[in-house]
Amino acid sequence: MTVTHSWTLPADTTAAAAGRDFVRSALTEYGNSSDTADTAEVAAAVTSELCTNAILHGSPPQLLKFVIDREHLRIEVSNSNRVGGTAPKLATMPTNSDTVGGRGLNLVNVLSSTWGTEVNSGSTTVWANICRT
Repeated sequence: MTVTHSWTLPADTTAAAAGRDFVRSALTEYGNSSDTADTAEVAAAVTSELCTNAILHGSPPQLLKFVIDREHLRIEVSNSNRVGGTAPKLATMPTNSDTVGGRGLNLVNVLSSTWGTEVNSGSTTVWANICRT
């Protein structure tokens, strides 16, 4: 069985926390004991990063879509493109860098089984899949 939840993110700094809560709530509602606490926290961390990027680099409305199926959790965050919108890319930074930002997609890359982007004329979607088993 596949369950899909969608929600419009607040267009402010509360989006990441709200997104984490939304994903945790959806997993609880789904009620499958095969999801460990670690899986839920990985999903929350990935959601937080994708929501933060959408708020920082996109334009409203930002939409969070969370899909639960037997094998995967899929997190998608879409936003309207700003003029000249491009696909996000992994940052290449030295390991000793004191730079505050720029590591979010690297975290998504490590925590998810696959991730990617879809850019069209009106929106950008960044998605990540997390294995449930």
